[in-house]
Amino acid sequence: MRALIFKEFRELARDHRTLGLLIALPIVLLVIFGYAANFSVAKVDTVVIGPGAEELAERIGTFPTGADQLNLVGVHPETSGEQAETLLRDQEANLVLVAKGLSTDSSSEAPLTDQMSAYTDGSSLFAAQAAQRAVMQLAIEDTQARAEAAQAQVEQARAQAAEQQEQFTRFASDLKAYLQGLQQAQLTGGPIPTPPTAPAQVAAPSLPELSAPDLSPDDLVTVLFNPDLKTSTVMIPGLIGLILLFIGAVITSIGLVREREAGTLEQLAVMPLRPSAIILGKITPYFLLSIFDLVVITALGVWIFQVPFVGPLWLFGLTGFVYLFVVLGIGVLVSSFSQTTGQAIQMAIMFAVPQVLLSGLIFPLSSMPIGVRWIGYLLPLTWYREVAMGVMLRGAGVSSLWLPLLILTGMAVVIFTGATARMHYALTHGGTR
Repeated sequence: MRALIFKEFRELARDHRTLGLLIALPIVLLVIFGYAANFSVAKVDTVVIGPGAEELAERIGTFPTGADQLNLVGVHPETSGEQAETLLRDQEANLVLVAKGLSTDSSSEAPLTDQMSAYTDGSSLFAAQAAQRAVMQLAIEDTQARAEAAQAQVEQARAQAAEQQEQFTRFASDLKAYLQGLQQAQLTGGPIPTPPTAPAQVAAPSLPELSAPDLSPDDLVTVLFNPDLKTSTVMIPGLIGLILLFIGAVITSIGLVREREAGTLEQLAVMPLRPSAIILGKITPYFLLSIFDLVVITALGVWIFQVPFVGPLWLFGLTGFVYLFVVLGIGVLVSSFSQTTGQAIQMAIMFAVPQVLLSGLIFPLSSMPIGVRWIGYLLPLTWYREVAMGVMLRGAGVSSLWLPLLILTGMAVVIFTGATARMHYALTHGGTR
């Protein structure tokens, strides 16, 4: 048994790839995912629009919540409230506050909730929840500020009433002395005393009318694109991409490595075909099956989980087509670096795991530190998820989603070109590494 243990250790020491996965990978994953695992949204990107937007933004900035939890990215008085949905669809902000344009006098006295309407993007689940909490806290702080102002006015009115009462008390005393002096003057024929002056009557101060605002999140903030803030609604578009990634990368890499294990890769090398033609011939069945899977899982997601699909179907299909080229190219790359099926599965899973946690599927990218966030921007699932959510939930078009679609297309070109070059090398060198 001891000899068998030593034998396994020697074989493991020769397999540097597996040894590196066992030692280095857990440390790297712990550090990266430890920083990435953050559900909280520190500041909500906010745009203020509508007449009176500047006054509303200035007033919001006086509250602690406005300064600490809202990131004011734009103030547009010329933009009408009807554009709130467009701003959220184009992801200009996570929260849009529409000023109602009250007069200066009335706006200073009116509750903050009467001065604005709030809209948030429900497809960004954690940002929407943070926006609801921020608006609710703003309403609470505004109510507290107005209550404190009313309390100060009440104290001032109380002081004025006490002072006026004291003046009337002195007047009553002076009047009593005057009447006594007048009576004495009539009896003795002496000089008539000067009558006291009555104190001026002070008008009662006007106190503000305080009414407790409705602090229900549903009444304070209108949630668009995912009104019920259902987790499944925002997860399904990303899960579609994740499932395609596992199917495309893992299954494709296993299928190509099988040629190496069977010793038939050398036979492919002597065939009168270009490496690109060989790759296309090998991955075409997987590509067609992946398209079938894309249609099936999308239809099931919409049907079973009631996920809305409000955008253009052709854009969703085009994005899926490009994304499949990316994941199949990854599968070809993995197979070209792997000698066995086990190695291919290890490498494919090692590439797929970061996609789960760093693509924004579970943790929002905006909550990650910059040092970790840039890794998420290098992952194809990040950009596929952006387009899929934009099309399915927000009904966005090319004008809003051209950037992630362009990045995904660039990834497809680079990865597939690299996979072709690597496979060409493997074929021309007889299937060796």
